[in-house]
Amino acid sequence: MQQASNWQNWSGSIPPAKARLARPDDIDDLKKLLINATGPVRPVGSGHSSPHLVPNDHLILQLDQFNHIGAIDTDKKRAWLGAGARLHDLSPQLADHGYAFRNLGDIDVQTLAGSTSTGTHGTGQSLQALHGEITGMRLVTGTGETLEISAQQNTDWLDGARVALGALGVITEMEVQLVERHKLHRRMWAEKHDTLLARAHSLWAENRNFEFFYIPFSGYSFGLTHNIVEADDTPRAPDTSDAEVMQLKSLRDWLSWLPAARKYLLARAIGNSPTAEDVIGESWQLLSSQRNVLFNEMEYHLPVETGLDAMEEIRHYIERHRRDIFFPFEARRTKGDNGWLSPFQGGERISIAVHCYHKDAYDFLFTHIEPIFQKHGGRPHWGKLNSLTHDKAQALYPDFDKFKALRHTLDPQGRLLNPYLAALFGEQI
Repeated sequence: MQQASNWQNWSGSIPPAKARLARPDDIDDLKKLLINATGPVRPVGSGHSSPHLVPNDHLILQLDQFNHIGAIDTDKKRAWLGAGARLHDLSPQLADHGYAFRNLGDIDVQTLAGSTSTGTHGTGQSLQALHGEITGMRLVTGTGETLEISAQQNTDWLDGARVALGALGVITEMEVQLVERHKLHRRMWAEKHDTLLARAHSLWAENRNFEFFYIPFSGYSFGLTHNIVEADDTPRAPDTSDAEVMQLKSLRDWLSWLPAARKYLLARAIGNSPTAEDVIGESWQLLSSQRNVLFNEMEYHLPVETGLDAMEEIRHYIERHRRDIFFPFEARRTKGDNGWLSPFQGGERISIAVHCYHKDAYDFLFTHIEPIFQKHGGRPHWGKLNSLTHDKAQALYPDFDKFKALRHTLDPQGRLLNPYLAALFGEQI
């Protein structure tokens, strides 16, 4: 079925797309759409990405029907999963079979293909991003051919396909490495930022998952750990994070002209409640949280040696010059992998994310924050705001030209390119 789309991304930062929206029912329907296309065709997941990966003036594909759990290899703990399925739907279904994703990001509303194709990640010094768990995939190429990339077929292309921005083909299924269903102990606490910063590398080493959030203008951060336990679930209080973010906005609105008072009130409120959460539950229920307050975000993945220095430079700039910022910064750490376009290719990285309320200006992220990230050797999150060009990408990714060659092999007519991707890969449409 096709219809006028007016598709727009989650935060509303991208103008409504002119393309029509199609929801193919099966592989044959999808192949026909690609073969008969007279203009660009772009797949879309949940729409959480900020770069112009999807917009075009011809056709957008939404793969809601490709949402199944297929064959499960119980010996290897692997399963074929529909690429259009939402992570928050897959997790409870996998739990019913006794399995879980090894790790998840801090939201799980994305589709499986959308999250992996943009390098979306969680945190954990010894844990790869979800695309690192892909052991095979099936897709329909730009020429309408079905193709499997796995340990059995086209094996040399698997690392190229892990993070591909939907530019090699439209993914229909993925085989993913799973682990046994497990419980986690989630603990969140407040701590003076300087103290927590000094302990950050130790906390990454000592915990399965660790991340922290700095509250601008407060002098405090919240640490968050998850560790595997064998214990009964404990009651979890209602999630109040959205309300707390809006409280930070209110304080910004009232006291942006008086930063000393703002810092005093924030420090007092945070310091009086040092333990924010201490709970045990299913891994997928605790790793991801709801994020209903809209924002625009820039996130870069930096070498471990420079990541926290970059964060501090950004923090000092914002607290000197950007009193409008109230969203917490986020710091995570992820193990390296071999994906050709993976931001984590070649070794583990520290990821630093800066958020702006969706109604506020965010141009300064490009003019003042991104240069700091780039100076410290950062690679951008493919699904977040960035100004990456063809030449910069070529310099940052050793296998960039290798990916371009594979892209041309699978989509020689450029059906899967839109203006953004054509510029990124140096091609014409």
